[in-house]
Amino acid sequence: MFTEAEFKDFMVPAIFGSNYVQIECGCTLRRFGDSRGQFRAFVDGKIEIDCQCHPSCSKVNLSPVQFARHIGKNSTVDSWKNHLWVMDKDGNRIKLADTDILRFHVQTFDRPLRPFVHRDEFICCTRCNKQRRFLLRTREQCRVYHRASLKTEWICADNGMRCEDAEERKSRMPLRGCPNKPKCKGCICCVCTGCRTCRFEDCDCQICIDYVKNEWHADPNN
Repeated sequence: MFTEAEFKDFMVPAIFGSNYVQIECGCTLRRFGDSRGQFRAFVDGKIEIDCQCHPSCSKVNLSPVQFARHIGKNSTVDSWKNHLWVMDKDGNRIKLADTDILRFHVQTFDRPLRPFVHRDEFICCTRCNKQRRFLLRTREQCRVYHRASLKTEWICADNGMRCEDAEERKSRMPLRGCPNKPKCKGCICCVCTGCRTCRFEDCDCQICIDYVKNEWHADPNN
């Protein structure tokens, strides 16, 4: 178990429960400053944080990674011990990694799933042979590109463009963290291969039909 002697040098007194200790922690962002939370370390190795970034915040029982990301810190499952801190009696911030608070810690945290990414796509006009950019930020933009990609002879006028317009610069920088960086041209790590934003139930192409059918079978509510 934790002992009071181990926590006597912290600015805010620790709270001792039957199987845990709770102490105020913090995380600092350059832009927004300090955000506080109540850090609980259990003797079974579990860790929880109740966020106190503002009085009305209702986020409780967060993992350290969830807490850091909630306040805007891009912490990973490996770096949170160095991003979160506690304060000693002299007002100095001490990394959690440099304290004894984590001596029972055995819990592991799942890495967050990579969100679906819709990068700009290009289609070549069959009349002027120029590459035209399609933004895929919204569902409607995805629909416009999807319709254009199904045409065997797409021309600029199909999308309200003119063949006389200059060709756009093709920029497709890979995402940070892509294993194929810097030679990535759009691998499955960087590009969405199908989601509800870019696949359509009312489309009769085989791509959409297969996606909707597979999604339907995968949904336990159906």
